[in-house]
Amino acid sequence: MTLKKQWKTNWNLQSFNFEELFQILTKVINKQLPYLTNEEILLEHDFITTYEADSVDVVTMLLLLEEIFKDASDATETVVPTDKLGQIHLVEDLFDVIYELLLEMENKLSSGKKIHADLKVLEKQDGSSGDIYQQ
Repeated sequence: MTLKKQWKTNWNLQSFNFEELFQILTKVINKQLPYLTNEEILLEHDFITTYEADSVDVVTMLLLLEEIFKDASDATETVVPTDKLGQIHLVEDLFDVIYELLLEMENKLSSGKKIHADLKVLEKQDGSSGDIYQQ
């Protein structure tokens, strides 16, 4: 299974535009990797080689995104596909996974309804979620 990255040529998501979704992703990355500035987070950057993140960081970011969109709609359930975890190397890969998940959720919604993001989830977390592994 490969990442589609259809958003690069054809944006179909109605609930968020590119900038809004990228801003959410940036907040999640900043939460897990607080030493990064917003300007340092670019789609083409590699989590491991550019940001010195590890697989725990990537999993934590996926879980944070899942939590942000958990109550996005009564009609949908947010479950981040863990089968794509091994394919997430770049920021754009993480973006693609979330884009596809949200697109799938939108398809289950009644016409005209939009998905909302609960960014308060990020405020509830103290420090990066991977801190427990860095003792």
